[in-house]
Amino acid sequence: AYKHTHTHTHTMFALQSQIAGAKVVSKVVANKQQRSTVVSAKIAHGKGGEEGGRSFNNDAFGMICKAASYSMMGSAISAAGEEDVFTQEGPITVFAADDDAFGDFIKSKGVTRMEFVKMDGLGDICKNHVVKGTVTKADMAAGKEFETITGKKIVPADFPFKKNDIKVDNATIHAIKMVIA
Repeated sequence: AYKHTHTHTHTMFALQSQIAGAKVVSKVVANKQQRSTVVSAKIAHGKGGEEGGRSFNNDAFGMICKAASYSMMGSAISAAGEEDVFTQEGPITVFAADDDAFGDFIKSKGVTRMEFVKMDGLGDICKNHVVKGTVTKADMAAGKEFETITGKKIVPADFPFKKNDIKVDNATIHAIKMVIA
């Protein structure tokens, strides 16, 4: 009878914490007999749903976050608190740097990826990739300067492009293989 009560209270504990949505479920793991309860509690709790369940809009930020090889730019935008810049009504033009470009940039700065997202000036680095208005490939004449929202002058005709003129609700995106720092 003792063993039954013991099991019962732990099962109740797991259920209660699951209902409360609390993270206390991990305490049950210490009791080896309760492994199965913990597993079912985790599944029922939908752990990981918070991180993976975000739905993105068809705007510049959403497109960057959904694109497989642009996650580092998405992380940088979020870490810098600059999502509003990329979700604004627009129209804006975004030069989206791919993960390889950010990888090289991070190496050149001598920081880790974790340090990079905490780096001073990260917000400006993100905003250096945004120009107000619509700039298409056709607009980028050789030597023609554009000003980013940080006031930085850029000559996009010189950029190493992967793709041009990707249309989303609020922006025209150009995929580039460099970070505009």
